[in-house]
Amino acid sequence: MTDFPLLPGKRRLEVLGDVDGWLVLVTAALCLCGIVFIGSATHDDPVFHEQQARQALFVACGFGIGFFVLLPHYVHVLRGAWFCYGVVVLALLGLPYFAPEINGARRWYALPGFSVQPSEFAKLAVVLALAALLRFKARARTFDGLFVPMLVAGVPALLVLRQPDLGSSLVFGPVLLAMCYAAGASARSILLVVVFGLGVAAIAYVELLHQYQRDRVDVWLDHWGWDETNLHTFDVREKLRGDGFQPWQALIALGGGGLYGAGLGHGPQNRFDFLPYRSEDYLFAVVGEEVGWLGAMAVLGLVAALVALLLATALRTRERFGRLVCVGVATWLGTQSLIHVAVCGWLVPATGLPMPFLSYGGSSALSALLGVAVCANISARREPVLAGDGFT
Repeated sequence: MTDFPLLPGKRRLEVLGDVDGWLVLVTAALCLCGIVFIGSATHDDPVFHEQQARQALFVACGFGIGFFVLLPHYVHVLRGAWFCYGVVVLALLGLPYFAPEINGARRWYALPGFSVQPSEFAKLAVVLALAALLRFKARARTFDGLFVPMLVAGVPALLVLRQPDLGSSLVFGPVLLAMCYAAGASARSILLVVVFGLGVAAIAYVELLHQYQRDRVDVWLDHWGWDETNLHTFDVREKLRGDGFQPWQALIALGGGGLYGAGLGHGPQNRFDFLPYRSEDYLFAVVGEEVGWLGAMAVLGLVAALVALLLATALRTRERFGRLVCVGVATWLGTQSLIHVAVCGWLVPATGLPMPFLSYGGSSALSALLGVAVCANISARREPVLAGDGFT
């Protein structure tokens, strides 16, 4: 017995004609931008020059898998939500024991020819599990009913923070709040979730953060007090050579781009290797340096358009699970993009967080494309809802 009725007489391939074309187009445009800027950031690098071709392969695989995700009814996604969540949690639990240590962190399973980062797939798995849990309206309207969703989001978040990966762990909170709000949780319940989350964050800062992460927070707090009177002092210079080096170089790149930018492959911070991790954690700084403020706004416009299209799909979808999935994916991709941009502008402490669709990374690209594919599947199927607790 299905959770909601299937549309009779509609063959799977015919569903492709109902997919939101703008959603596919904007996603493809973001992926193309990512491939272009990854190539610009790595074409002179003897170690990472293959990243552009590899990213193109990841994107092609993501679109190929996404095509097959579109064909079956998304009721099958609902049925497999908890299985996916369980697999991801087990994968996160296994990282300290089976993953190699890279740059002081254990985030990737090394496989022949490629690696897998479970934290990227955990974001999609949490969205699906929360949607499956919160699709019952009565569950979302009590604090007791919200305790389980907090556990669903909190367990992967703490496991990701333990790797350590502060940036990815921060994404789960906004996703939880947005989905609880969309599910009908009261303002009082949302406030209690926020207070509880802040308490957990304070404990995590003291108990789980590594010293280098605290140092990044400290130098971020210090830099707000820097000006012409103290910028050239020994203490500030030492901080800029140490924990403040990466965000400072990213800030220089963004500011140096001006209105039109230096041109692809001609940004000084990028070309002369001043900006570390520029194809991953600081890709938006390369965007700002090489295509300027106008180009950066165009890229952010594409991200905003993608989030708007996902939320528009949520508004058109009366079936609760599908609607919540669209809200969750939109919040995940929008929040992660904003954090990445804020890191590049040193508006928040430095965290290693890729920008969806743009930064280099197979796991990041595949998980984001799968999330959009599930939402495209939902957009192509408008389900009649006869149950009393359906959206109105």
